[in-house]
Amino acid sequence: MPIDQVVSSYIKLERAGSNLKARCPFHNEKTPSFIVSPSRNTYHCFGCNRGGDIFTFVEEIEGVDFKRALEILADRAGIPLPRMDPKLKSESERLYKILEDATEYFENNLENAKDALGYLKGRGLTDDTIEEWKLGYAKNEWRGLLEHLKSKKFTEAEIEKAGLIIKSEHKTASGGSAEARYYDRFRGRIMFPLRSAQGKVVGFSGRYFVDGNTETDSAKYINTPETPLYNKSRLLYGYDKAKQAIMHEDSTILVEGQMDLIMSHQAGVKNTVATSGTALTPEHLNALKRFSQNVVMAFDSDEAGFAASERGFNLALSLGMNVQIAKLPKGVDPADLINKDPSEWSRSIKEAKHIIDFYLDTLIEQGLDPRALKLEVSKRVIPYTALIRNRIDQAHFVGKIAGALNIIEEPIWDEIKKQGEKINEVLAEENIVKGKGREENIRDKILGLIYWQGEKKKEKRVIDIDKAKERYIDITGLKVEPSLEGKENLILQAEVYYRGTEHLEKELEDLFLHLEMIKLDGEFAQSMAEIRQAQTKKDEKKMEELVILCHKISKRINDIKGKLKE
Repeated sequence: MPIDQVVSSYIKLERAGSNLKARCPFHNEKTPSFIVSPSRNTYHCFGCNRGGDIFTFVEEIEGVDFKRALEILADRAGIPLPRMDPKLKSESERLYKILEDATEYFENNLENAKDALGYLKGRGLTDDTIEEWKLGYAKNEWRGLLEHLKSKKFTEAEIEKAGLIIKSEHKTASGGSAEARYYDRFRGRIMFPLRSAQGKVVGFSGRYFVDGNTETDSAKYINTPETPLYNKSRLLYGYDKAKQAIMHEDSTILVEGQMDLIMSHQAGVKNTVATSGTALTPEHLNALKRFSQNVVMAFDSDEAGFAASERGFNLALSLGMNVQIAKLPKGVDPADLINKDPSEWSRSIKEAKHIIDFYLDTLIEQGLDPRALKLEVSKRVIPYTALIRNRIDQAHFVGKIAGALNIIEEPIWDEIKKQGEKINEVLAEENIVKGKGREENIRDKILGLIYWQGEKKKEKRVIDIDKAKERYIDITGLKVEPSLEGKENLILQAEVYYRGTEHLEKELEDLFLHLEMIKLDGEFAQSMAEIRQAQTKKDEKKMEELVILCHKISKRINDIKGKLKE
C-alpha cells in the first residue's frame, strides 16, 4: 500500500513538487515540516526529526507495536494474514476477542430489555443508529457476563484484565483464608462500546438503568478501568467514525456524553467526538489536531459546566488550536436539543464564537458597571488571550478587548505578560517538541545538498562534493558522515527544498556564508566578554589584542552581509 495513501487517511497532505507535506502529527508546529516521499515510500519531519517507513508511521500514530501495525495495514489492504492457533494468540488478541464477545452479549440482551430499548428510542435514537453503534444492555445480575465468557473458554484472569469483572475476597464457611470471587463490573446498565482509532472495542461505558429507573445514588456512568487496551487519556468516543469528517469539515465538534455524540452523528454532524466523562487531555487534543486545528466545544452552558471545561480550553489554546464555543439553551444538553430540533443544533454549531468573543460578549450582556466589567474581563478573558500562541491573532483580540472596555491597549498587554507563568504551566503539561536551532537547520541543509548531489553521477552534479565537504569540516569542525537513516532524511529534505532550483551553487554558498556568520557572531560575543574581563584586570595588552580581533571579526561579518545581498 502506498505510504501517501495511508498517511492521508490520518492527516491532510498537500503537494510539494514530487513529494507531499503537512503539519507534523507528532508535535505542534505552525509551518508544515512533515514530508512524505512516495518515490522512497518514507516520511520525515524536519521539526521533531521523526521518520521512517509505512510501518513506522502506523506504529507511531496508533501507538502500537510492529505486529499490530502489520495487522492494521493488512486489514486495510484486504490481505489476509495467516491465522494462528488460538493457543498461540497474543494476550492482546485474546482481550480483543473477549470484548467483541461481550459486545455481542450486551447487544443480545438489549433486544429483550424493552424498558432500556424504549428509553433509547425515547431519547431520539433510531433502530439503525442503535445497531450502528452496537449499543447493548448489562442485566442487573452479578455473574451473567462472567459465566457467558467462561463458557467461551476465557479465564477469569483474562476477563478481569479486560476490565469486565471485579475480584473480591471472601472468608470461607469454616472461617479459613479468603478465597477470590469475581462478579460483573457492569450490572443494570445501558452499554456503549468504546472503540480505538481503528474501530476495535477496547472497553465500555455503562449508563445506569434498572427497571425503567435512570436515577441512582451511585455513579450514573461508569467506564472500563485502565487496561492493556484502554487508556482513557488517549481515547475519544466516536473518534474512529469521526476522523474523515473532521478532515473534510476542517473542524471538530467536541461534546461531553455518549448520547450527545450519537445524536449528533444521527443528525448528520459526523465530525463530532465525545470526552465520555473523562477530563480532556493533551493526547486527546493532539489526536484531533492531526486532522484540524479548529475545535468547537459544546458543553453544558451553565457556570459549573464552563468551570469544569476550563482546563480543556487552556490546553487547546496552548496547543495553538482555534477554540470556539457553541452556545446552547440553558439547561439543555446537545442530545435533548437535537431530539427536539436538529436544525437548532446545526445553527448553534454554525454560530459558534471564538472563546474570547464568547466570554467578552457574555460579560457585556450582563450589564456590569465599567469597573466591574474591567475586573471580570481581567479575570475571565485575559487569561485565555494570554494563551493564544499566534502573536497576530493575540493582537487582534487585545484590540477587541481594549475597544470593549474603552481603554488603551498597553494595560492589557501588561496583564498578558503577567500571565506568562500560567502559560508555562499549561505548556509543561503539553510536552511540546522543540524544533532545531538555526545553526543545526543550516548544517542539515548543507549536508542534505552534499548527499543528494552525491547520489548523482559526476557529470550530472551541480556542486563540487569534495570541496563542499572540506568547507563544511573547516567551518564546523564536525564529521560529514551521518547515520544511514539520518542521511536518507537529509536527502529527502534537500529534494523538497532544492529540486528545480536553477542556481544551486549560489544556494549552497549562501548556506555556508550564513553558517560562517553564526560562528563569527559567537566568536565576537566571546571576545567582547574577554575584553570586559581584561578591563577588570587592567590587562591593557590583552585588551589591545582582543580589540584588534573583534575588528577583524566585525569586518568579516560585514563582508559576508555584503555578499548575501548580492
